[in-house]
Amino acid sequence: MITNKRYQKLLMLATTGKPLNKDATEEEKKFYEECKHDYKVMLETAKKHGIKNPIMEIPIEEDF
Repeated sequence: MITNKRYQKLLMLATTGKPLNKDATEEEKKFYEECKHDYKVMLETAKKHGIKNPIMEIPIEEDF
């Protein structure tokens, strides 16, 4: 299971175009590739609708 904090780091890597660490798990690799694809689609859709500076994020969950 990937933690929320790790999801955020993977999303940051995918959206900035930085490579994934070589020691990443299969689950992390899959999420990273999905993020790269989703980010590309989001940018294309935003451009089509005239949205400037779209943001893709994962909300932080807090443990109380």
